[in-house]
Amino acid sequence: MAWQAAKEALRQAAHSAKAIASGASRVLPDFVIVGAQKAGTTSLFHYLQQHPRIATPSSKEVHYFDYNYHRGESWYRAHFQRADEKARQEEELGALVLNFEASPYYMYHPLAIERMKADLPEVKAVAMLRDPVARTYSHYWHEHNKDQDDLSLADAIEREPRRLAGEAEKIRETAGYHSYAHQHFSYVDRSRYGAQVQRLFEVLGRENVCLVKSEAFFTDPAAETERVFEFLGLPRADGIDYAPQNVGSYGDEIPPETVARLKELLAGDYALLRQLAGERFDWFE
Repeated sequence: MAWQAAKEALRQAAHSAKAIASGASRVLPDFVIVGAQKAGTTSLFHYLQQHPRIATPSSKEVHYFDYNYHRGESWYRAHFQRADEKARQEEELGALVLNFEASPYYMYHPLAIERMKADLPEVKAVAMLRDPVARTYSHYWHEHNKDQDDLSLADAIEREPRRLAGEAEKIRETAGYHSYAHQHFSYVDRSRYGAQVQRLFEVLGRENVCLVKSEAFFTDPAAETERVFEFLGLPRADGIDYAPQNVGSYGDEIPPETVARLKELLAGDYALLRQLAGERFDWFE
């Protein structure tokens, strides 16, 4: 909607002014939740920011390494703690404080992970992986309910290759190009986790990537969040509110024939994911 675009433009302008004034005095993030969309990233962000040694950014989804990269490092830094605030907090706690953000498009974006590695050489990444069929279904209804896609689910799945044709290449080759179709209509392709995880391992190093199975996270959020704390070198924290966040409701269940079609489309990539990440990612068994 026009008013939403105008509001976002004003927010970005105000943030740009803030960046010019304070960006150089602020820190960069230590870790990033890189995806996947509709896999529980909002809940994980909410739980992590309650840890006393994790600082909350100015907004959850900064989207710097995907479509705001042209704004520059000072703009990005303005989302995080001032260096003196971090130092003061660390002195009070007697321990390191970590900064982070969560932009679920990073894992799928053709350039984001390489940009992260170049600008944040020691960064750690957390990736949440949900049953790819369920993620595809949830992603479609997220777009459909916001009036951003008027196709049926079946048609959206079948037309996806044509909608995405050449878009990843344009993003790589055209500075500043932001593909609406690549971000919003990539229902099946964003559920191909194997290739995305392989890229995370190759670019960032396997030891710097934490994979979270969404179903385990939804069942026992405390245990899975504490596993992320351990990955980050943090102790467990008491008093965290593990109420679920951003829970969607999508009416009817996905039709069996669509489930079968998605499993067919995702089979090869699913086998790659199991090879890379292990048998706990057992959605199709």
